[in-house]
Amino acid sequence: MLQFESLVAADPVVVAGAAGLAKPVRWVHISELADIAGHLQGREMILTTGIALPEDDAGLARYIAELARVDTSAVVVGLGPHFERSLPLAMMEAADEFAIPLIVLRRHTAFVGVTEDVHARLVDSQIEQLQLSAQIHETLSTMVLQGSTAKAILEQVSRLSGRPAVLENLHHELLEVSEGARLRSDVIAEWSEHTRRHQSMRYTDYDPRTGWLVTTVGIKGDVWGRLIIMSAADEMIPRGLEQDPLRSVQATLLMLIERAASTIALGRLVERDRGTLRQQTHFDVISGLLAGGTASEEAADVAAAIGFPVENAWMAAVAVTLAPSGNSDARAQQDRLHQVAEAIRSHCASAGVPYLAAQVEADVTLALVAAESDADADQRAQALAHAFGTGSPRVAEIALSEPVRGAKGAAEGLAEALETARFARILEVSTRPVRRTDLGLEGLVLSLADDPRLRSFSRRTLSALRVYDAQHDTDLINALRYFLFAGRNKSLAAKRAFVSRPWLYEQLDRVEKVLGVQLDDESVCLELQVAILSEDVRARAAPGDAPRSPHSNVLGRTRQGEQ
Repeated sequence: MLQFESLVAADPVVVAGAAGLAKPVRWVHISELADIAGHLQGREMILTTGIALPEDDAGLARYIAELARVDTSAVVVGLGPHFERSLPLAMMEAADEFAIPLIVLRRHTAFVGVTEDVHARLVDSQIEQLQLSAQIHETLSTMVLQGSTAKAILEQVSRLSGRPAVLENLHHELLEVSEGARLRSDVIAEWSEHTRRHQSMRYTDYDPRTGWLVTTVGIKGDVWGRLIIMSAADEMIPRGLEQDPLRSVQATLLMLIERAASTIALGRLVERDRGTLRQQTHFDVISGLLAGGTASEEAADVAAAIGFPVENAWMAAVAVTLAPSGNSDARAQQDRLHQVAEAIRSHCASAGVPYLAAQVEADVTLALVAAESDADADQRAQALAHAFGTGSPRVAEIALSEPVRGAKGAAEGLAEALETARFARILEVSTRPVRRTDLGLEGLVLSLADDPRLRSFSRRTLSALRVYDAQHDTDLINALRYFLFAGRNKSLAAKRAFVSRPWLYEQLDRVEKVLGVQLDDESVCLELQVAILSEDVRARAAPGDAPRSPHSNVLGRTRQGEQ
């Protein structure tokens, strides 16, 4: 309030009672009465020239003591005929004793101008606070009814307060953060530096050293977290002078943090799933790592904050794909995904393995495990894969990445496991767990299926045969396919195609004539085989029911062919 123009113009100086400067001011009175205390209701500021105040020291001390008894916020004295240059020492000593700010105005000013200015500002502030209170009530009530996530609630807290907000558990692990106008990395860094030092003594508390307003989250007997609003103090109040630091925080901010904490706690009760917040954090981290760039760096910071050392550990990724289910019920699908997540959590918790896990596709859960060496990371990934045994949810594929290191490596490992799982399903590879090396040549070609150079090569190599087949109603490409994928063994190719050998020989002769090549030339056969393989795997990867190729059960390390 001392910054208001009407008071600044009067050249105010705090001469005593500075410890009470944080007291809020509800109203301003002009009074020369020595016994004004009996007419006050508390939290008022008194403007006086002191002309009717007692002349003796005891009377002045009693005047201040009576004002303190009714919780007066401050006494402002205009220097003039009664107090020309300073106030009596007894009056100042009493103000210090009772922590009532005693302020002198060294320049003449009309008190009515001060009251008009202060009252207008107080009314405006009260209206603003009432509007904000109504907005807080409406916003959070709506979020309760909508079942909003903790992340969405924190975003609203940050928006309404104009400050960063953080949600952590009682073990000081980061659950959610809404950075507001600040950099996310800066907010996380500040949180990491101070979270373990902060000790809340009350349900809601303010720490002037950090500027944090903190409240507990949960219900009686089941407190599980803390909600933090950073830089929470009212900037109009001088720092370091509060007897109760919590009084330096606006009432609406207290209302906001406590209502938000209740909303989050209620949402958790409704969810009845204590792992949801952690799962959301894991999802955000994994999504950030996969996104790369700045998002990857921020994700690595969050991962470190929750105890997963992306930058300083070896990691391996595991992709778990659910087997197709005849049950189309969405709830049943979610139950199966929950079982996968619980199996990962249970295994890693019992083994003491740092991990991240999140559902990234409708039927795929990605996990990342950490270790001190590449060999240990690989071993831990294999152990997690083997945890999906008889009693675990039925899964179609479990894919592993090679050990990786750092945020960029983590992104590559996650992408590798995800791609390997998808390709294994397309190529019907039965190895479990499956690695990229198990996919063979088909896997390599499938990874390049969308490369325009490979498409052009395949189209150019087979175009003459396609034209001939279209014009003569033949199927030379299929005959060539059986021949090439039988290892150029014509007898085996005829057997697999269920045709006679003479007929197959005739088809292959036509192929040589149409293409102008010799099929006993290994380089020619290799080019033709890659071209056909490229088209086949592209067709199998396309949406819908693509036709099975004759070699779908021939190639691959896990497939059995005729001897």
